[in-house]
Amino acid sequence: MKPYDVKLGRKQYHIIIAVLGAALIITGFFSYNAYAGKKQYQTFLQNNYQRSFRELVTDVENIKLLLEKAEISASPVQSNALMSQIWMQSYSAAENLGQLPITHNALSKTEKYLNQVGDYSYSISRINAKNKAADDKDMEQISKLRGYAGELLNLLHAMESDITEGKIKFGEISQKGRLILKKASKEAVDVKFGNMEDKFNEYPTMIYDGPFSDNVIEGKPKGLEGEDINLEKAREKAKKFLSGNKIGTIKEVSSGKGKIHTFGLEAIPKNGEKADSISIDITKKGGYVLWMLNPRDIPSKKLTDKQAGDKARKFLKEQGFGNLTETYFLKNDNTTTITFIGVTEEGILIYPDLLKVKVALDNGEVVGFDAYQYLMSHRKRDIGKPSLTEEEARGKISQKLEVERVKLAIIPMPGDKEQLCYEFKGKYNQFDYFVYINAETGEEENILRIIKDEDGTLTQ
Repeated sequence: MKPYDVKLGRKQYHIIIAVLGAALIITGFFSYNAYAGKKQYQTFLQNNYQRSFRELVTDVENIKLLLEKAEISASPVQSNALMSQIWMQSYSAAENLGQLPITHNALSKTEKYLNQVGDYSYSISRINAKNKAADDKDMEQISKLRGYAGELLNLLHAMESDITEGKIKFGEISQKGRLILKKASKEAVDVKFGNMEDKFNEYPTMIYDGPFSDNVIEGKPKGLEGEDINLEKAREKAKKFLSGNKIGTIKEVSSGKGKIHTFGLEAIPKNGEKADSISIDITKKGGYVLWMLNPRDIPSKKLTDKQAGDKARKFLKEQGFGNLTETYFLKNDNTTTITFIGVTEEGILIYPDLLKVKVALDNGEVVGFDAYQYLMSHRKRDIGKPSLTEEEARGKISQKLEVERVKLAIIPMPGDKEQLCYEFKGKYNQFDYFVYINAETGEEENILRIIKDEDGTLTQ
């Protein structure tokens, strides 16, 4: 008998046909469910992105109106109120802009504008708080900012019409990845967002005492050390960082040329599913991981907050980070994003050395990482002894605050500066607060209220 020369009986033939038919039905069923699930997910994304976009438009409308009011205000008290509102609206606008599935490089100028509007208004409000009015130079700058708000608003309204007509579908944009401006149709996205950025090409340079002023924005990162690396070395760094994942190929998809130059990489799993690809940026100087995001589905929550924190701390230790301490956390979609800051051997908190780790609550895998602020700020610091004693600093805070603990802390200050402060944590009217007293002058530098709920701990 020749190999494979087998005759099937009628009964066996019918059985095979039935099995194949059932297999086809099952395959079709699962394929349909997968397709329906994908469409449902895209609709969910589209709705969320549209909501963020609508809120962005409202924020910019409010910014323009408030700037117009500020131009004709002659009262420091009224100006202070207006500037405080502009600061809050600008922060909200920047947050909503960040929620859209567009790369940061693509909207860097727009993001810079929103940050500077907020920070400039905050600097004016501090002047107003001393019962002083803004001078002519400041008012001229406010007028320019108002003009750019109008330009931005016109472009947003045009894009709003395109969204309504279905020319821009953010849910589909997100599925195409981080290089959407290169991959999407010219009519839909890159022209619209590109035109928005072009409007800011002549945006005036602003030098003032604020964390988003140009002299700070153009500053160099302090945490990058070592020689420049090539693409192959960047791939090795990425693969080592993603050691727990089954990575197949790693290819370059972008090249960041902002304050920190990076290789923008895409790590494709061995199964070849591009939808499961991990995005990771490696700095060209020193080969540090700047940012990473694994967009995989996280279907369940099995880990506690403590277990998630333990996973994050273990991960940072394995990556070679020095002394860090956990501060705040935020839970969302079966993940926990934990914020860490630096801490000296003497226990002094270093708030500028900040990084974030996102942990999946189904298995403890790190699915997100952001070290941008850490790499911009981290360095060896010569921290002197405070001029004020703890008791002297305690005398500078309100007696209404019921102090629970005191620590020394380095906090970021306007103008890319840092200041050693006493951090007083306490309670007032059932709320938790941080009060920061300058350890050199005794001035009250900042007050933060701690917001706690089931989804995390944040400050405002």
